[in-house]
This record gives sequence, C-alpha cells and structure tokens, in this order.
Amino acid sequence: MNTLRNFRMELPIVLYIFSLITSGLCLVQSKEWSYEGENGPENWPGVCVIGENQSPIDIVTDDLSRADLGRLKFIKYDVQYEANITNTGHSVQIDLNNNEELVVPRIETTTSTYILKQMHFHWPAEHTVDGKHDALEVHFVHYDKQYNNFSEALKHSSGIVVVASLFELHTHDNHDLTPILEGVVTVTPWVGPSTAIMNLKFMPLVLLPKDHTTYYRYKGSLTTPNCLESVLWFVLTEKLTVSDTQINIFKNLQSSKGSLSFNNRPIQKTGCRKVQHHLDGYSAASTTSSNLLFTLCNLLLVTLLFSRHKM
Repeated sequence: MNTLRNFRMELPIVLYIFSLITSGLCLVQSKEWSYEGENGPENWPGVCVIGENQSPIDIVTDDLSRADLGRLKFIKYDVQYEANITNTGHSVQIDLNNNEELVVPRIETTTSTYILKQMHFHWPAEHTVDGKHDALEVHFVHYDKQYNNFSEALKHSSGIVVVASLFELHTHDNHDLTPILEGVVTVTPWVGPSTAIMNLKFMPLVLLPKDHTTYYRYKGSLTTPNCLESVLWFVLTEKLTVSDTQINIFKNLQSSKGSLSFNNRPIQKTGCRKVQHHLDGYSAASTTSSNLLFTLCNLLLVTLLFSRHKM
C-alpha cells in the first residue's frame, strides 16, 4: 500500500517531467524556438528548464580554480578550406567542405581528440567575464573522435567540446572577418534556411586570438534547444576585435521573426560547478608553494593567538 501511495504521489511529477521533455522534442523538431517572445529562452523546454549544468555562464575571475591543464592543440586549423555559410534562422554557421579524415581540423586535449563539426556566431557574446558582455562570440563545435558522429557524442558526458572566442568592440574593422561578412550579406534575406559558398577559402585559425594558450574550462551544455549537458567548454582568455559596422551586418540577418538583432541566451546559474583557468606556468610546484605559505601563515596566526591567550 505504501508503495502504491508513493507511486501515486510521484506520478504527477513524472508526468510533468515527461511533458517538459516531449514538448521540448516537438519544439526542437519544429524549429519554433527563438530568442524572444513566447518561444524565447524563458520558455525553452525540457533540459533547458530542469538542467543543472546549463550554459552560458558568467566567469567570475576571483572565483576561478587555477591549474596547468595542458595546452589545447589546434591541428589543421591553419589550412584553407572551401566552406559553406548558412543562415539557420538562429545564427550564421560555417561548415567546411572537406571529408578527408587526415585534413579535418581537430583539437587534442589531455584526454581525447575532438573533430571540428561546425562554427557559428552569437551577437552579443553569450559568456560574460566578470559580468561584461563582449560584442561577438564564435563557437567551434567539436565531437569526440571515439564516437561515430556528433549525434552519438551528444549522448555522452564531455562527448562535445566547444571552444569559444570572444570579440571586443574596436574602432577599426577586423579584416579577417571580411570574407565571412561577405557571405553573411549573401544569405541575409530570409527564404528559410539558406546556404552559400564562400567566395574565398576559409582558414579557421583566423577566428582564434593570436595567443590561444590560455583558457577558462567548465562543464556545461549546448546554448540552444535541446540544451543537452554533454559539453566541455573552453572559453579562450585572450580576445579578438570587431567593429560596430561589422556587428551591424550580423544584426541585419533575417529570420522568420524579422531581423536577428541578437541571438544570445541569457546567463545561467553556475551553481556548484568549478570553473578552471589554465595558464602555462601554473604547476604542482607553485601550488605546493602556495599551500605551504598558507599553512605557515596559519601556524603563525595560531601561535600569536595562543601567546596572547597565555598573557
């Protein structure tokens, strides 16, 4: 009887979660989600609502865990590729036209190799640093090589790696963005999702800051429905630049709702997650020294308090 009573009490909760998930599947499949209005972020369903490790987040530099996590190795990012640019209705996406495994861009971490799937942009930036929004953010979306494809990798923790580059406003144009923006203009009118071939070959390296050795790392989610929490994020510390004129070209992109003047998901709660900061030079030795100094200071403080108490 108690088991039956508990089941009856829990059934509404189960049905509610089921409805959230199924409504999320319908919303994603119908592509009705948006960045404002009744289908905006506050009404994104499923994991977007009930997840506890959602992205993007505000990176608070005073709360970081500092460590030498190893450099990200960007392989074949310096190769020029033929590429397509697509107006998805939610962003501008770049896909490389190359299926040769040895030439596909990828990154190596200390644990695995991740294949570049696509790149897309958010304006303004989705991640903030100490509460500050930058003008633009590009996401390099990768999946773990040990899985057959992106969809399979989504089912696994850290099966997806997204590297994010931030762009701050500058008075001058960033000329590395020119070929991309020419492509954006081509696909700006909304006739449904539309794709064009970029006029010039594209090299992914131009969307990385010159110093891409330092980064913030944390576990999170996709920033669009269905917000699955299978992403390991690397937000590069150094930034690129973009001008107001260039940002306006992104903002003029048309969607089913009109001009896509912004496409950033609001900041999500960090919760109990640890955000780590990698910088060459952080080492076990320096950590040990810091811990030793902290211990000595505490011993000195205890000694002084004890001496004062005896007096």
